Amino acid sequence: MGEEFLVQTSYPGYVFVGWAAGRFENEQKKKTPFANMFVLSPASTYESEDFKAFGLKAEKKKCLSPEVWKDLEIGSRVRLFFDDKQRVILAELDE
Repeated sequence: MGEEFLVQTSYPGYVFVGWAAGRFENEQKKKTPFANMFVLSPASTYESEDFKAFGLKAEKKKCLSPEVWKDLEIGSRVRLFFDDKQRVILAELDE
């Protein structure tokens, strides 16, 4: 790690910036695997009398497994594909 990357605010998609995976103990005391990826994406362009946003937002996306990001490098522009539970099932380079 330690490599620099440029995130252009004009890019309308997701930029992969990290991940976390492991196991947590659920309410039934059973170890359950988890996989999350972290991405940056543009803030909403919606404006109203009570709301305005600018810049990038950082998001944690639940993933089906660590395989989702296995070929990605930090700073990669990515397209994300989701299942019906809004988990990332596929991330591919968007370059």
